[in-house]
Amino acid sequence: MGLIEFIINIYMLAFGLRLFMPAASPFSENPIQRGLYTATEPVLRPIRQVIMRGEPRFDWSPVFAIIALVIVRGFLVTAVMGVPLPTSLAAGMLDVFDFVVRVLAILFLGAFFISIESPFAFSQSGHMMHNIAHFFLAPIRRFTGYRIGRPDVSALMGIVLLGVLHGLVLYQAGALVAQAAGAPVDMILESIVYVIDFIFDVLFIVILVRAVLSFFNPDTGNALFQILILFSDPILAPIRRILPSTYGIDFSPLIAILILRFIQVSLLPLLLRI
Repeated sequence: MGLIEFIINIYMLAFGLRLFMPAASPFSENPIQRGLYTATEPVLRPIRQVIMRGEPRFDWSPVFAIIALVIVRGFLVTAVMGVPLPTSLAAGMLDVFDFVVRVLAILFLGAFFISIESPFAFSQSGHMMHNIAHFFLAPIRRFTGYRIGRPDVSALMGIVLLGVLHGLVLYQAGALVAQAAGAPVDMILESIVYVIDFIFDVLFIVILVRAVLSFFNPDTGNALFQILILFSDPILAPIRRILPSTYGIDFSPLIAILILRFIQVSLLPLLLRI
């Protein structure tokens, strides 16, 4: 069940990305878009043929694919664990929502790093990330006065709002299931901390992977490596300016990981005591 659930989650992410990248095709210059098309199109094409007749203005087939995966997952949980189907479907929808919140949080963080001109911010991968994030952040940017070349405050606000939305949904779900729930403010604070904590986990992995890859002279033209640099350089670069390499050894990843862990373990929980 664990492997099947992992595959379902990966495909949910892929279908979600296809929803905001309708231009993905086998002829796309971006290798991520080509791979995304190859992995998802065999599933989406039959959905379009059955459900979406004519030439719709927007391709909703990824949404139907995600819903189908939630239903399949619900039946699997029911069959394997004996959980009632409505309960497993509701839990599946909450898992999808949680997954979407985490993915959007990373996209918004990427949009913020792009705004401060992180390396490869204007690469194909960075451009794609910016466009997807802008789809969600555009309403906030109307109020914050987004300008290219300035730190994108709307991206940080978007991360906080994701935490608020996550908390409200969990509060409402708890109220419906248990007919009682804790204070919504507490749930919102916990969700904000949850989202930020997840971001710190991702940054930890990104910096660690980049540090390991630095020993193998990776190809800087690789889209995935460019994304690693985009997310890690805004953290590593200030440390390198203060503490340059010593005897050819770059200690900035180690220091960055220690700082991130200190904030995550010691300072972040303080938000829950507000």
